Amino acid sequence: MARQAGWLWGLVPLAALWVAATILNSEPVRRDIEARALAAGAAAGSAAGARGLSVRVSGRDVYLDGEAVTADGASKALAQLQSEFGVRRVLGGLTQVIAQKPYSWSATRRGDLVTLSGFVPDEATAAATASAARALGPGIRIEDQQKVAFGAPPGFSDLVGTLMRDLGRLSDGKVGLDDARFCVEGTAATPQAFLALRDGAAAAAPQGFTRVDCTLAPPPVSPYRWSAEKNASGTVSASGYYPTEQARREILASLARAVPGGGAVADGMLPAAGEPPAFAARVARAVADLARLRSGKVEIEGDAYRISGQGPDDHEACETLRLNIAQGDGPDSVALASISCPPPPLLPKSEPAPAPAPPADASSTAPPPAAPRETEPARMLQWRAEKSAAGIVLSGAAPSAAAKAAAAEAAGAALTGGEVVDRTVLDEHLRGAPDFDEATRFALGLLRWLEQGSVALAGSNLSLAGMVADRPGWLALDAALKDRALPAGLSLAARPALSMRNYGFAASLDRSGGYLTGYLPDAAARQAIAALIDASPLRGRINDETEILPAAPTGFGVAAQGAVQDLLRLDLGSASVIGRDVSVRGLTCRALIRNEVETNLAGGLPDGFSGKAEIGMRQTGCVTDPASTCQNELDALTQRYYVIFAMGTAVATLDPVTERAMNEAAAILKQCPDSRVTVEGHTNLDGERSGFNNLDLSNRRAQRVREELIRRGVPAAQLEIRAYGTDRPLVAPGDPEARVRNRRVQFTVAR
Repeated sequence: MARQAGWLWGLVPLAALWVAATILNSEPVRRDIEARALAAGAAAGSAAGARGLSVRVSGRDVYLDGEAVTADGASKALAQLQSEFGVRRVLGGLTQVIAQKPYSWSATRRGDLVTLSGFVPDEATAAATASAARALGPGIRIEDQQKVAFGAPPGFSDLVGTLMRDLGRLSDGKVGLDDARFCVEGTAATPQAFLALRDGAAAAAPQGFTRVDCTLAPPPVSPYRWSAEKNASGTVSASGYYPTEQARREILASLARAVPGGGAVADGMLPAAGEPPAFAARVARAVADLARLRSGKVEIEGDAYRISGQGPDDHEACETLRLNIAQGDGPDSVALASISCPPPPLLPKSEPAPAPAPPADASSTAPPPAAPRETEPARMLQWRAEKSAAGIVLSGAAPSAAAKAAAAEAAGAALTGGEVVDRTVLDEHLRGAPDFDEATRFALGLLRWLEQGSVALAGSNLSLAGMVADRPGWLALDAALKDRALPAGLSLAARPALSMRNYGFAASLDRSGGYLTGYLPDAAARQAIAALIDASPLRGRINDETEILPAAPTGFGVAAQGAVQDLLRLDLGSASVIGRDVSVRGLTCRALIRNEVETNLAGGLPDGFSGKAEIGMRQTGCVTDPASTCQNELDALTQRYYVIFAMGTAVATLDPVTERAMNEAAAILKQCPDSRVTVEGHTNLDGERSGFNNLDLSNRRAQRVREELIRRGVPAAQLEIRAYGTDRPLVAPGDPEARVRNRRVQFTVAR
């Protein structure tokens, strides 16, 4: 027994040696297995945005986690790891990384707040964009919503760096990309920044990326200035601002025509928003005036117009130019013009009759004969008659007292109320004038048909403007001026600016049909309204009793088209356009339609027109069949979510909100499989002034939503698309919510 106990005590040092060997060798073994596991996992491939490979070794068990580029690579890596010497089990595994589609990213600037959102391939890119945002200026606040995701296209980080530099050129706006398409949207900080963004961004894009045209606007400026200067050699230089590229081209073309022989035009103009009303017409007039100067300058600043320089060589032409400026509309006056004219030519002096010889006994102190007087220069006829409710006021000059009295008598015959006030003066030196009696008698005969207005004579040029009382008055004036020579050698200086009191158009429609009555200014307006009706369910059921009468206020035809378009969207109602007042009344089952019509009447009319909408919700007659139920649910969906698109693109970013909206729309449409549905694309007004094609953009947006619905199981034959561009805003373009609520897709179910 003593020997056996001694043997057992000999095992103690042996066990200690085994434990020590195990402790000393386990760490190298673990590191060896971990290294081989990482090498095997790396064979599966990695990519930016994928979850990195992680390995944990416990004894001979390997716990593996991460994402591989391909499923085949993941399988091969696991098989290799399981065959490694010393590995007992492989737990966990590798999953195939799924590319984010679409791969979208954006940076938005609103004042001193920059919001970064979307996906980036790695944390380094996210940090770089945040650093670039902070570099935009002092006081910048950053809201970083970026997420790391796999699937960034090659060159993504380089393009994002370029877009962040472009964001620094905006005072307010957004830069972003969807897959290989990118866009810069907003208001440029300066005119120079606008040009750099408009012309330079495409060249700076990495290969494989495409720039999408979107709503980039120049900065607003005040006061809005424009000028053109012509030197003695005929060279013209333009400076100041222009509102659109089309306006710039038109201005340069008109200046080139104004230079004798098509001389050089130096363009120093810059793009800017905030132009005054009728800017194009003011520039056109300024260019026409400049063309008549030998040298000089024309300037527009806000509503003010100034002209200075050397007038035409001919004294009469120069005085006429002065007169035209003095009689111009708006704020223009002689006080704003400084034109140097040559002196009037002297008429030949009459030879004095020889003085009779003095009698022989005449005193030597008799006074010498008086020096002959020069003949006073002749002047061009200027005469005007203005009619109002108070009567007729005559002004200008008459060649004699008899002519003055005859004109006053003719004015009495043209009165429709009030009295004649004669302020004409006598001027016996009128020249180049027509037969004064015949010319004024004809002019006052025209004035008789006007309820209010004026006729004027400038030499042999006759001008006429005002309002006629009714259709017979318009037809009488038209007959007097049309297709025949005017008496006394007169000619019309310009197209008469005439309109008719209570010029009106009316329409009344319901689901069974309707009628149109009143006047339209031309055949084009009538055809446009007919096209709207032909594209509606009421085709062939409208009785058109309108008459073409070109006595409408400017913009009347467009206003009438808009009123009919609004009316066609209601279930029943009426519309009228009287003068410049537009009214639409009716009922609808859809609150969205009511909002669109009210918004259009509040701010979507031509300049100078005002609108009134009285749209009620139907209490009866809204059928509760499947089609109507689907329509109500789709309208509620549009108001609840709004399908938001990236700037200027047709790519719907499938964030959780938009994904949910698409899924709900598909579920609703599957409840009414027998109804055809129109997917309607809409845009905000941004970019319209700079010539951006919002109609095409809205078409592409509707198409993209249709594709998403088809992917979710809605039959393609059930869906059609329709683009409206900016024609049907839900809220007024100036509203803070306009960019969100008007940039939408909504649905109309056919009934």
